[in-house]
Amino acid sequence: MTGLLRPVTALLLSASILMMGNGLFGVLVPIRANIEHFSSYDIGLMGSSHFAGLMIGCLLWPRVIGTVGHIRAFAALTALATMTPLLHAIWTIAPVWWILRALNGLVFAGLFMIIESWLTGASQPETRGRVLGAYAMTNLTVVTGGMLLISTGNPASFELFSLVAILYSLAAVPIALTPRSAPQPPPRAKMRLGWLMTVSPAAVFGCFAAGIVNSGFWTFSPLFAQGAGLSVRDTSLFMSLCVLGGAISQWPIGRLSDQLGRRAVGIVVCTVAAAGGASLYLMANNGAAVLFLLGALYGAMAFTVYTLCVAHANDLVHRKRAVEVSSGLLLVFSVGAILGPMMASALMQAFGHGGLFLHTAIAHASIAIVMLLRVQVRPKLPTARTEPFVVVPKTTPAVFELDPRAEQSSETSKEAAAVR
Repeated sequence: MTGLLRPVTALLLSASILMMGNGLFGVLVPIRANIEHFSSYDIGLMGSSHFAGLMIGCLLWPRVIGTVGHIRAFAALTALATMTPLLHAIWTIAPVWWILRALNGLVFAGLFMIIESWLTGASQPETRGRVLGAYAMTNLTVVTGGMLLISTGNPASFELFSLVAILYSLAAVPIALTPRSAPQPPPRAKMRLGWLMTVSPAAVFGCFAAGIVNSGFWTFSPLFAQGAGLSVRDTSLFMSLCVLGGAISQWPIGRLSDQLGRRAVGIVVCTVAAAGGASLYLMANNGAAVLFLLGALYGAMAFTVYTLCVAHANDLVHRKRAVEVSSGLLLVFSVGAILGPMMASALMQAFGHGGLFLHTAIAHASIAIVMLLRVQVRPKLPTARTEPFVVVPKTTPAVFELDPRAEQSSETSKEAAAVR
């Protein structure tokens, strides 16, 4: 594995530093917004703005990267990223933060696209699955580490915002100094949502609802934890346990779905996730130990739903369509992610801080019901006709070029879909 990753060591180091800063920033923003007495509506709009910027960036940046190249684009985008936490600290005004969160999402779409398309270009078709696995594990690990950094300072002061800016700017150094040449610009995958809906309505709905759930979680879980009486340190620990639960469960649940079927496992996962969310809603004031345990269980289920849906859709199409299918599902996820924070904020205003997990419970129960209905319409595929489960980050369409389920072909866009 060391030899495999040697050509992308500088790239992964830059990505690690960048995502560590993003992990800290994701916890810091809602906590500071709560300190500044922003309303749930204001905080929800910040979350929606971030994911709207991320979605727009996925469509915008391929042309820019193709014009100026990966290294110059990365340097420019890290400069813009460095600016956003500092401006958050200077102007603690809700409308300004809406704009800054959208800018942050827009910038990070480009940064993720550069990293992921570079990883694709630097690896071979037979090694891309292992490179993708290393990248996904790095992503989860350093984001967790970044969230734990919240306990190193006072969220009400300037220092933590400065630490985020330092990490963002430091991320440019390894890539700027690398002797490796940059690869070709990322391709643009076709988006055919109508066709995708005919391929797998369950996967489309599941990704849409997963976007609603995940964006609500990332936007409001620090406020849920603080509303439940947790300290800043315990708040970061609660979120870290949720993420680690999701990281640990990805492979076991994925392998189980290879054997038993995606929808059967998805129904169980979503049912348990709904029960976990309902338990967090009902037991929100029962102490840190209970929340830590329920949070880890919830994360272990909730963070596998998107990858299960992507795997299910890819089982139903020819490998030449894998990038197109996965990119379309990411777009569906992003639309749900834009709506999620506003929906969660409405339930939190009505039911208190526990309303966040009432929100997630409703969404996960809805996915389970849709999958159960679809099982009655389309029988389970034979195991021999399914693709192996692959863990994929929910970042940009460029990451799907690393997916070993995708055939590397310049004629992908010309091939007709072969629905199994």
